[in-house]
Amino acid sequence: MNFSTLWRHFMLAAQFLTVVRVRVADPVTDDEMRSSAWFFPVVGIALGVALAATGWALGCVLPWPVVAALLVVELAALTGALHLDGLADTCDGFYAGRERDDVLRIMKDPHIGTMGVVGLICVLGLKAVSLMNVPMDRGLWVAAAAPVVGRSVVVIACALGRYAREEGTGKTYIGRLSHEQAWVALVMAVLGCAMLRQLVSATLAFVLAGIWLVFFLRYCNRRIGGLTGDTVGALNETTELIVWLAASCQ
Repeated sequence: MNFSTLWRHFMLAAQFLTVVRVRVADPVTDDEMRSSAWFFPVVGIALGVALAATGWALGCVLPWPVVAALLVVELAALTGALHLDGLADTCDGFYAGRERDDVLRIMKDPHIGTMGVVGLICVLGLKAVSLMNVPMDRGLWVAAAAPVVGRSVVVIACALGRYAREEGTGKTYIGRLSHEQAWVALVMAVLGCAMLRQLVSATLAFVLAGIWLVFFLRYCNRRIGGLTGDTVGALNETTELIVWLAASCQ
């Protein structure tokens, strides 16, 4: 595989996961989209670097709690709220629907419901408060760690899970990524946790993220028979929250 192909796959990953828009020559095949998943954690690193750079610049003029809150906003903006949308739909579907078909139907509805709003407020609020309570001297490292771990866990989930719908965007990835991709993502998750720069926090983040992944997969399997694109987005957001919560433990 040459550099041109690798770059194409990276740009496909960046365009899928962020607001970056760089022209990629058509046609784009499903195999190429799946190959781009190798770069999901790398996109997480790029997002982390962007957060750290912004935090460093803003930290020169603003207090750390304000900077931390702005970094949460920046992460949502850089990703086009892609995963937040999935979180809201998942909360609506799982809490408003009882039967499998009801849950899937509600998640597909483009309108946000009460539980979706509550879910967004809770996760975003806890993210901001957690990051605010990290000591400022390592806050930028912590801010950068969450996007790496979140996207690494997404790759692992897609490799281990199965798709709950007949058709949809998630069908390209869920249940169709390789175990090799999952192992690489696991290594990247370890590196992401190590960015917390504190052994207890790093270990806690890794263990809790792993437990949450197993629980989430089993819960989704029981409720709707697998994963969807929305649930994967929710997994990413909640994993990022776990990383920042772990980092706030002193």
